[in-house]
Amino acid sequence: MQIDVFKLEAADLGKIYRIKIWHDNKNINPSWYLDYVEVIDTADSNKSYMFHCERWLSKSKDDCKIERSLYVKVKIIFQLVYKMKL
Repeated sequence: MQIDVFKLEAADLGKIYRIKIWHDNKNINPSWYLDYVEVIDTADSNKSYMFHCERWLSKSKDDCKIERSLYVKVKIIFQLVYKMKL
């Protein structure tokens, strides 16, 4: 597995709910498999946003798309509360 890390400087984007990712389909083998994108906002206490893709960005594999819109994966924490009668 290969992990690429990119550091970008940007204006305050607020809460991120969706990202669009693509490539230009150039080079000898432009296809790539995207497992996920993690955005870490270092200006906001290192808040992390996870965007799962688990698809190919390829003109020759999967659904032949090189552009995808990804939505943030929301962590839902359930708390189970119950009472037992003895």
